[in-house]
Amino acid sequence: MACSALLCCLVFLAGVGASQSQETPSENSCTYFPGSLPNMLRELRMAFDRVKTFFQKKDQLDNMLLNKSLLEDFKGYLGCQALSEMIKFYLEMVMPQAENHGPDIKEHVNSLGEKLTTLRTRLRRCHRFLPCENKSKAVEQVKEAFSKLQEKGVYKAMNE
Repeated sequence: MACSALLCCLVFLAGVGASQSQETPSENSCTYFPGSLPNMLRELRMAFDRVKTFFQKKDQLDNMLLNKSLLEDFKGYLGCQALSEMIKFYLEMVMPQAENHGPDIKEHVNSLGEKLTTLRTRLRRCHRFLPCENKSKAVEQVKEAFSKLQEKGVYKAMNE
């Protein structure tokens, strides 16, 4: 659910950016961001697919870490902020724990982290194309739920 929610949000944000950009796009400019987003999403999906099965097998919990309120934030006016906060959460809290599950998985987790870092950097640099000012309550709820799960939280977060 979370991956599709994240992708849905990114596609929506790409549409918003595309409707606002009128300049000639260059690869490093923010006007190119909406056009480059589908490739970024494809690369993220491929990187996620490399680690998903490993963490799915280890996730023994029935509850969902990423919930409907987060999806609503992704779709709403907080979409950019919620996405930026979730990427930060994964980069700072989830990925460092996920890397500690062996050298084979670490390489793929690092690759996924690099792609998320690139996306986050682009979101921050191109903030004028997207509303990114307000905090998301749903993201805070995800962070709290993750913390409560302790060492099992990484399996849940990487699985979703």
